[in-house]
Amino acid sequence: MIQLEGRNPVHEAMKQGTVTLLKVERGSETEVKIKVILDIARKTGIPVQMVKKRQMERLSVTGRYQGIIGYAQTDAQWSLGKVLQETGRDLCVMILDEVQDPHNLGAIIRTSEGAGIDGIAIPKRGSAKLSETVHRVSMGGSLHVPVWQTNLYPAIKMLKDDGVRLIAIDASGQKPYYDEDLTGAVAFVLGGESKGVNPTLMSKCDKTVHIPMMGKLESLNVSVAAAVVLYERVRQMAQRK
Repeated sequence: MIQLEGRNPVHEAMKQGTVTLLKVERGSETEVKIKVILDIARKTGIPVQMVKKRQMERLSVTGRYQGIIGYAQTDAQWSLGKVLQETGRDLCVMILDEVQDPHNLGAIIRTSEGAGIDGIAIPKRGSAKLSETVHRVSMGGSLHVPVWQTNLYPAIKMLKDDGVRLIAIDASGQKPYYDEDLTGAVAFVLGGESKGVNPTLMSKCDKTVHIPMMGKLESLNVSVAAAVVLYERVRQMAQRK
């Protein structure tokens, strides 16, 4: 059971049919988006509890619940093996090496959903986990993009054995990201906020590319870097057709 806070995440889960209970702050039921959600709840028989503001504030983890909290049941148990089995030859996954800020993870998931990514692998330790904040920042994207915890090195071996190219995004890369072929079956490897991609992990990748910086800073925020590279892939894939 996951707790979803905010109108967009709750609405996305309602459309999927995974919400089992809604809690709505008294007085918020007249808001346009909440009225839409409540209409779906009436049609589908989802129970709704009207709750006082003080109680909603106690329930909220993010502090940004926008008058509504939903509880969703997600039964899907994802793994790299399952994603490889269910995805075609143009598979694209993200491997995040110790991205610790839940806001960054949520933003990456939201962008990944928009770019049509097949899944995101995160390590079992040293990484932000799927949480109320991640669900909130992803604006419902976490309900569509498979995210799973795994040991990264066995995952990399599995990807290589399946013919997937691994491309690290790091300031040390010799080639700009837009000069690399990002089409086909690809796994993008991005590092955490402070250390970047672990050198040992990077050595396992087929290519390392960088995002050129025109100013004085050395690198972009990891969620922005992910967006830049993913949409270059979208552009290249569209040109290939």
